[in-house]
Amino acid sequence: MSIFSVARLRRSVVQTPTIITITVGLLLGGYQLLTGALPMTIQLVFSGLLLLATGIPHGALDHLVERERALRLGESFSLPTFLVKYIATMGVYAVAWLLAPVPCLLVFLSVSAWHFGETDLQNAPNTPYWSLARLSAGGFVLAFILLTHATETTPILVRIVQADDLALLVWRSVVEQSGVVLRGWATLTLVLTVLAYAQRPIAIDGWRMVRLLVIIGLTFYLPLLPAFMLYFGGWHALSSFHLIQNYLPVTTKNATEAAWSVWQKSLPLTGVAFGVLGICAITWYYVSPDFDPLPILFILLSLITLPHIEVMHSVNKSQNTDYQQFETQNGTQNDFSQTSKHPVV
Repeated sequence: MSIFSVARLRRSVVQTPTIITITVGLLLGGYQLLTGALPMTIQLVFSGLLLLATGIPHGALDHLVERERALRLGESFSLPTFLVKYIATMGVYAVAWLLAPVPCLLVFLSVSAWHFGETDLQNAPNTPYWSLARLSAGGFVLAFILLTHATETTPILVRIVQADDLALLVWRSVVEQSGVVLRGWATLTLVLTVLAYAQRPIAIDGWRMVRLLVIIGLTFYLPLLPAFMLYFGGWHALSSFHLIQNYLPVTTKNATEAAWSVWQKSLPLTGVAFGVLGICAITWYYVSPDFDPLPILFILLSLITLPHIEVMHSVNKSQNTDYQQFETQNGTQNDFSQTSKHPVV
């Protein structure tokens, strides 16, 4: 391979890192189809690497995002105050989980659906139709991954909702009609998107949407854990990094250097997060190895997600405002993504 070919390949990967996601997804899916099972070791290593590389780091930048938001609005920012508010939100939600697990699960799934849809359908204005389209799109991603892995999801759900009869009855009914539910949900999302576009057209990156659909499709051929991480770490977190790169001030126009700079800024809190997880894992292994940690891990994820979504909403809201200003000046036929400081994923 020539130097020019290597440079071109490197440039393509930097511009669209989700190509790596698709490649790895194809390799894992192909391995499973050929062998009949994906070893747990491979599942854990793959999920752990994505969690380390993108999953946790994209949330470890929340304090920088909030500081930038405050600077743009001319407000003061205090890191201790931000952390206290962040942790307090997690604490209140944790207490709520103890008192009412089923409502808290519904809240978590709803805000996650909005968060995923907000990231997947970028530049969409905050009109009623576009908001519904985003919520429906994010909800479909969650529903697709969970319902196509119902056998693995159900035992986890039983423990999370503490065997709540009504919740499990509803879940099993949905699972029995999963094909109808997913087809109907996909149709609803498409209809809402068409209506939203008819009312307020926006520039849509078709190639980006194709990559998203391919990644969602690949989750069907993987076990639940790597399936979720393929989307979450290999798509959602990378999309969030792109948003954050364009939101935070950078000192270079080089996409690779900018991405590396932003990722490095996430390392301190990423290290703290992995340290806490490591301590918990060691404690679990030596103190109570028979204890099932999955419900706790799921709830911990929800606790971190709630304040993170609030922070990331400010980034999306800012980008939408910038897009609407650009749209007013240049018309809807221009590709707003070209005005970003760094390539889309």
